[in-house]
Amino acid sequence: MNKEIWTIGRILQWTEQYFSDKGVDTPRLDGEILLSHILGKERIYLYTHYDQPLEKEELDRYRPLVINRAKGHCVASLVGYKDFMGLSFKVNGDVLIPRPDTETLVEGILAAYDNQMEGSILDVCTGPGTILLSLLHYMPHMKGVGLELSPKALALAQANADQLGLADRVDLRESDMFAALAPHESFDLILSNPPYITSEEMKTLSADVLNEPSMALWGGEDGLDFYRILAKEAPKYLKAGGLLAMEIGQGQEESVTQLLQAEGTYEDISYWKDLASINRVVLAKKVNL
Repeated sequence: MNKEIWTIGRILQWTEQYFSDKGVDTPRLDGEILLSHILGKERIYLYTHYDQPLEKEELDRYRPLVINRAKGHCVASLVGYKDFMGLSFKVNGDVLIPRPDTETLVEGILAAYDNQMEGSILDVCTGPGTILLSLLHYMPHMKGVGLELSPKALALAQANADQLGLADRVDLRESDMFAALAPHESFDLILSNPPYITSEEMKTLSADVLNEPSMALWGGEDGLDFYRILAKEAPKYLKAGGLLAMEIGQGQEESVTQLLQAEGTYEDISYWKDLASINRVVLAKKVNL
């Protein structure tokens, strides 16, 4: 590929065809993002410099990204960042890449609560910190605790907290669900985007998703293992009248609602829909006894 003159326009056309042949869903866009990353430029630069020849070093760095994308690795993990809620988060192959669907949870909280609210947030299964850090950014008087089992994901969450200037308002702990909390700790909001893919669904996931860590995807045989823990344990750490908000998979709302109702400690169970009108977030308030 580097024995001839490869301009920006030519390499993009070649990449688009190559990705199309490999079944990549967005071949042109993915090529543009990868090349922009290599050049350290915005995507608009590619179109204003269409005839610019690429250096051998640029081609050498671009080639493995193209190969790995064709193998099913997602673009975000290859370039090392993902935009979410108007912020840029560091990501890699050790974490679940944030999806637009998850913005439903964050946007819902921001719409439901005054951004000048003072209080505390607990994020269980925080991953790279996407949900928690987004809320802390837009709610400057809140503090948060993030719990995460994976040390690698936790390290990324800390890097994101540092990058966003939020390290002084967040406490990130390695923890198997609620294990790292002290009995006296309590929170105004408890949030979670836990693993919720069923064993059967794991068999049909796309290559993009299968290249992400299985521990961030698999929710047990029926996809509900983590919701059982959340429903049972969250009331111990949720203030009276406080809100539990969890992202759920398509079609899980009835099962998760039954888990919450069985505990007898929640009221006002409701849902928020995502842009596809799918119930994406389940909400429940702790009974104010």
